[in-house]
Amino acid sequence: MDDINLSTVGSNPLWGSLTSGVSGWITRVMGFSFMASFLSNDSYVFNSAKLFVLGSIIETGRRLCQWLFERMSFQYCITTQFDEGDPTYDWIILFLTQEKVWRRSREFRVTAKSSKRTWNVNPAAHTEIEGNADYVPTYQMPQLFRWNGYWVEIKRSNGGVTMSSTGAYTLSSTIFVTMYTLNMHAISELVEHARQRYFEVSRPNVIIHSADNTTYGPTFSWNIVKRKNRRPLGSIVLPEGVIHSLIEDAQEFLDMEEWYIEAGIPHRRGYLLHGPPGTGKSSTIYALAGELGLEIYSLSLASSFVDDGFLQRAVASIPKKAIFLIEDIDCAFPSREESDFEEQMPMGTAPYGGMVMPQMGPNGRSRSAVTLSGLLNVLDGVGSEEGKLFFATTNHVDHLDPALVRPGRIDKKVQYTLATKAQAKSLFTRFFPESHTQIEAFPEKSPEKRAYIVELAETFSENIPDHEFSTAELQGYLLSWKKQPAKAAENAAEWVEQEQRDRREREERKAARQQRLRESRERMEANQLHGSLVRLGSMYPPVQVGGNAPEAATRRTDEETNMGGDTPPNSASDNGSDTTTVVEPQTR
Repeated sequence: MDDINLSTVGSNPLWGSLTSGVSGWITRVMGFSFMASFLSNDSYVFNSAKLFVLGSIIETGRRLCQWLFERMSFQYCITTQFDEGDPTYDWIILFLTQEKVWRRSREFRVTAKSSKRTWNVNPAAHTEIEGNADYVPTYQMPQLFRWNGYWVEIKRSNGGVTMSSTGAYTLSSTIFVTMYTLNMHAISELVEHARQRYFEVSRPNVIIHSADNTTYGPTFSWNIVKRKNRRPLGSIVLPEGVIHSLIEDAQEFLDMEEWYIEAGIPHRRGYLLHGPPGTGKSSTIYALAGELGLEIYSLSLASSFVDDGFLQRAVASIPKKAIFLIEDIDCAFPSREESDFEEQMPMGTAPYGGMVMPQMGPNGRSRSAVTLSGLLNVLDGVGSEEGKLFFATTNHVDHLDPALVRPGRIDKKVQYTLATKAQAKSLFTRFFPESHTQIEAFPEKSPEKRAYIVELAETFSENIPDHEFSTAELQGYLLSWKKQPAKAAENAAEWVEQEQRDRREREERKAARQQRLRESRERMEANQLHGSLVRLGSMYPPVQVGGNAPEAATRRTDEETNMGGDTPPNSASDNGSDTTTVVEPQTR
């Protein structure tokens, strides 16, 4: 490329006409006659200054136009902001996806399909590709489209910073929606339209939100969103009336917000589902959420990054008419026996030796950084939120502090037990429905076939002892015979015997572990006592009892020498009875 010789620019006719025109414009508009003479100078320095002045004029004009545009747009458009992590962000993303605003996007993030929800588009016509992968636009380019007679512009920018549980930092997103109108009601219509469409699309599923990061930014981010198919109420095998009682109670709570306000009662409701594992506690919550059309916000208190401040921000970001779920809440706080034992143990010592990591109990189980007072404050303290359903599950209700389960924090308790014979029968008939079970001896949907399945269910339930197996265990057994109901009923007794033998062996191993733990505790206590006595002995000298201490013997010898006499016959040294007894601390 040829170099530009600025010394010859001034002699160029084109440049001369340009500078004369510019100088004339400046003279006419601004009245600065000296600028005209300045621009007509042909020296090297002045030529450089001309370029600088010309660039300054152009930049000033650009900024002036931008300023005027911003003032005009401020008067004739409305801009709203949607932050990632807030429920409204999902509303607007789904709306834009279904409106095909980003259909022309050329940048996509491809992920394998999973239960994690993504608002994707389908750029391919092949259904096999659509079924195996999600194509999510990156939404980097601003888009302009027309909706309901209004021009709408969409922009996306990065918002706050989140740190995941693995230590990785990611940027959250913010969507700016600009509508060119003076009608504020128009943007409200768009948001409400997006909300209704969101709930229509989400109705077949239960939406579950969770958080695995620490958020740095103006809003809290529930960064993981999963969808699960709604579970029919009939698929939950519980005692008669339990699930319907919960649904009626929750529905009544949601419908009576005004009554709570007028009565001066905080509009919140707490439920505690407790019982052995595998009895249907979590399934009940999912079925209830699907029936009432509520979304679930699940938080694990055992996560290392969850503390009182994180819990407060998380609960504050949950919208009204949603479920806040804490599963296995007893694992977040130690039982009273464990607390007493921890206080007696030396700091940083595990029962079998070694060191205990931070936020770990003496048994190696992860401990929560959330304090009991922090959790109580979230449930019904000054910082508590209203309009939400709080659900907690536990396998050991006796491990919970009484302050946590008092009325006002937990309003309804539901106890789950191991399966009864009636539940076993109900589970069998649900697992082998007449319409999907093929039995060669009977035609489809015949009364004989229905009676045969009921008879097999009776046989199966008779072999299942009451309150010994959970419904999850029974379902696991039936899965091994999912196409052979007769085999499932016949082999039930043998399976029960095998399970009982396995349980006895597990109990024996558990008892052996507990015995080793007790022995380890006893050895540790003995070592502590021995060390204390050793330290005590080193602090105090031996105690001398009796007569002939070294100093006394020396003093007596000096007295005898000065007297010049013999030792008296009744002296202790004659009969050998003068001995020195040393008493030392006894150690074990």
